[in-house]
Amino acid sequence: MEENRREPLLFVGLGNPGATHVHSRHNLGQFILDGFARHLSVKWINNKRLSADLARGRSGNTDFLLARPLSYMNDSGYPVLRVANYFKIPQGRVVIVYDEINLPLGEFKITHRSGSGGHNGMADICEKFGECVRFRVGIGPKKDKEMDLKDYVLSKFTDEEQAALLYAMPAILDGLKDLFNNPQSTP
Repeated sequence: MEENRREPLLFVGLGNPGATHVHSRHNLGQFILDGFARHLSVKWINNKRLSADLARGRSGNTDFLLARPLSYMNDSGYPVLRVANYFKIPQGRVVIVYDEINLPLGEFKITHRSGSGGHNGMADICEKFGECVRFRVGIGPKKDKEMDLKDYVLSKFTDEEQAALLYAMPAILDGLKDLFNNPQSTP
């Protein structure tokens, strides 16, 4: 008897390359995907041709692929397009995990709305790839209203903020796992 299998589900964690960006607010998507990869016991493999680090696996009846673009945040569209096209993954099976300034630290929201919401990485993805599922995780608003937004998102989390994110991580990972069953569901 043949299994009823769906197309793979692609999770993309946004961020910037390089050690200087690892713990920045803008790299939260990659940080979360790293935790998801550990949770799912999959290993990252660098794929320069697709401009991404990739990890593949299966959970239940769902094949999945995790991707971390090797490009800078504002140029995330082409790596998403390349990976999705190569693995023949339709837009509705692509989940972009990224930082959101308009949500409290550690809270997440799944949306399917159009547009970038002011996020430059999502703007590039919308332009080059199109619509997909958004898994937005809060970094909280700027505390210093005078601080430039770019400086804020590129700044590092404080020790207290890192602890709060680690505390929120099980719920975030559960939210991602829920998408295995129904990527079109929204809370």
